[in-house]
Amino acid sequence: KNMNKSRLSDQIAEQLESIIAEGGLEVGQRIPSERKLAERLNVSRPSLREAIQKLACKGLLESKQGGGTYIKQSMNNGLTDPLLDLLKERPEFRFDVLEVRHAIDGQAAYYAALRATDQDRQQIREAYEKMVALHQTGGDPLEEAKADAAFHLSITEASHNVVTLHVMRSLVSILHDSIKNNLDKLYTIPRVSEPLTNQHRNLMEAVIAGDPERARLAAQEHLVFVEESLQEIDKEQARHERFLRQASILSLDETEE
Repeated sequence: KNMNKSRLSDQIAEQLESIIAEGGLEVGQRIPSERKLAERLNVSRPSLREAIQKLACKGLLESKQGGGTYIKQSMNNGLTDPLLDLLKERPEFRFDVLEVRHAIDGQAAYYAALRATDQDRQQIREAYEKMVALHQTGGDPLEEAKADAAFHLSITEASHNVVTLHVMRSLVSILHDSIKNNLDKLYTIPRVSEPLTNQHRNLMEAVIAGDPERARLAAQEHLVFVEESLQEIDKEQARHERFLRQASILSLDETEE
């Protein structure tokens, strides 16, 4: 009997794990109460409690004193911290991240065009409109960058591939950290913001029209443009730093006169 019970709690634990994964729940979010969950999963509370304990041992859930079970470790942190630290210290690796995104975004857009539900299309459109509104007001470039990421993630969500979604979330958070200052610049350069908007619109229209090939191309063309723009920004920055270095060398000479 005990054997059956432990097998049952393993099954419940697995079920909970996939619900957490597919629900895209974030760290710190509270899951429903034991009573509600037991009802929804149609299982006994002792078996559910045992399953929750198993996930707590794995470090996924945490039951706090005074009630409530919370997500302790997100399924979205798919990439390990040492890699994140390395990417933060070496911003040039962001081009490696962009290369990976090139493949994943193209695939995600392709499958989103095939699989998006009406609700997905609605979310993609809302994310697009929010992003465009931020571009037009020309407010905080970082907010614009976040809205940009949310737009791309809404398309990835519409691809209905859990693995793609988790990998993309990890990559987007790395990109946010590694190109923070460059994203600021990217959104303040007039020659960049108009093509960006057109590319995003093309991508959205292709996904919503259910045209997978056009959607894949739109995603890839957009990323090529982002990559080239960031390389251009880097070159300008290097030129500017050279200029400052030379200017400071000259200014030392003046003070010594």
